[in-house]
Amino acid sequence: MLRRARGCRRRAEPTMTRPKRRTRADSPSRLAEAKLGLSEQRLVPRSPDPMDLGAAYERFVDLQSYVGLSADERRLIVAAGEFVAPHIAALIDDFYEEIQRHEPTQRVVTGGAVQIARLKQTLRDWLAQLVTGPYSEEYLEQRRRVGLKHVQIGLPQIYTHAALARLRNGILRILCDNWTGEHSALVDTVQAVNKVLDLDLAIIGDAYESERLSRLQRAERERSDAVFQDLVEAAGCMIVILRARGEIAYCNSFAEQLTGYTAGEMMNCDFAELLFAETDREALRSVLRQVLSGEYVRGFQDELVCRDGTRRAMLWNVRRLDTYEVEPVVLAVGQDITNLKQAQHKALQAERLATIGQMSAGLAHESRNALQRIQASAEMLEFEVEDNPAAMRLVRSIQNAEDHMHRLFDEVRGYAAAITLDRSFCRVADVCHEAWDLLRTQRQGREAELRASPACADARLLLDRFRMTQVFRNLLENSLSAGEGPVAIDLECKRESSLPPPVRRGRDAIERRGWVISVRDNGPGMTAEQRQRAFEPFFTTKPKGTGLGMSIAQRIVEAHGGQIEIAASSAEGTEILIRLPCDET
Repeated sequence: MLRRARGCRRRAEPTMTRPKRRTRADSPSRLAEAKLGLSEQRLVPRSPDPMDLGAAYERFVDLQSYVGLSADERRLIVAAGEFVAPHIAALIDDFYEEIQRHEPTQRVVTGGAVQIARLKQTLRDWLAQLVTGPYSEEYLEQRRRVGLKHVQIGLPQIYTHAALARLRNGILRILCDNWTGEHSALVDTVQAVNKVLDLDLAIIGDAYESERLSRLQRAERERSDAVFQDLVEAAGCMIVILRARGEIAYCNSFAEQLTGYTAGEMMNCDFAELLFAETDREALRSVLRQVLSGEYVRGFQDELVCRDGTRRAMLWNVRRLDTYEVEPVVLAVGQDITNLKQAQHKALQAERLATIGQMSAGLAHESRNALQRIQASAEMLEFEVEDNPAAMRLVRSIQNAEDHMHRLFDEVRGYAAAITLDRSFCRVADVCHEAWDLLRTQRQGREAELRASPACADARLLLDRFRMTQVFRNLLENSLSAGEGPVAIDLECKRESSLPPPVRRGRDAIERRGWVISVRDNGPGMTAEQRQRAFEPFFTTKPKGTGLGMSIAQRIVEAHGGQIEIAASSAEGTEILIRLPCDET
């Protein structure tokens, strides 16, 4: 329950003067733990805010006025105490003897004679305070504790009424039997005693009912929280609760599995800083501000950065919760749509490939005869004009154009065709040098060098040699085309763990080792737009390029279970990174 700090209690005189209302010390923050979770995430359910002692005493003074308890009547009660004092022991004995005769009251006394002796002393103090006062905060608090204790021990409230009625009858009988003054004074005294006893009963009953309701509400909240916790912990989506400043107050077990962080590591961390790239954080914070202002955000998409560096595409529904903590918080429910987006991308890619395949097949069929006639005519024309250098240059131009058209058709057909791999263990350095040898014509008359690091000779991977040679040929040819001066191309290989996408089982990610192959040249580099569009089909920066080389390379690398990307580097030249899984023998 919510604990509160109280100031020192001030002992009040038995007057009608209303004391200054004291304020409650600030409560410990309910943000210390998070609701709905386990262990360190658990938040004690919020109880109804009980009235503090200062406010309760103000109400007690008002109730005295309500029943008409005057200063004169207080003096009558004090005087009556002189008649009651000699009989207090008998009243107490009668009280506890009656308790033992009734099962509902007898069963709450579980400590035997020792407990009864202690309870008798408590009742003695209570009776003494009843007839002597002062009716201070301490007096009020003692009565409130009686009500709270009755809830704790499970005593039905109806027996509290019956017990107080028995005490009332005993006190009034003592007064009537021993009164020596005027009858009118006895009547006034009895009325005064009844008013005080009625106030005591009201205070005890109010404390009892408040505590009983508080416990019922707390039990219901705990039951609801347990049900809700079962739901969110079983949910196949990421559920987080964020405070107004963006700190994580709660996360479910799916969030732990997805991100790779434990709940303890995420608690109280800034959600945007921990799990999102710097470029995405402001958009996320803008959504949080919208939600805290009262909007319900559906379908917000971004990328989550997991502990191992992998990125997961997420679809979020976000809303505000007003009853979770002291201040409004944000509930964010995120669906991992990475596989869906990949499937959509593959479906779109397959559709494009099918279209390209149909188009290229039709073009090839219609153009094959025309190209063959052009080739035959050009070859015959060579013999006719071999003594005419100018005419020969024109014939060579025709033949080059015809060769380019053949190559274009071959690349389009190869791009659209399904990739079937014929794998064998190959050394990366050997495959790359083989591709370099195929570019001998392009290197002729140029100063060009391929430098492979020693690690590339050690990188022995299960590859389709022919297709990976095609990948390296495309990359190396691009480097040769990019620079006009001396070309230097560096090939480097290094081991890497946890290659994306990681293999996951339960909460833990299984380490997936592999190689990162870097192909870096000393050319002019690429612009941001060129890096972004490099793998788009038919995008090219070369006058005679088909725009399919990088797209084909990407398809081949992905068919090997790897990834290819262009490094965003400020250094000179362009760096291509190929990540391939390691299947060594």
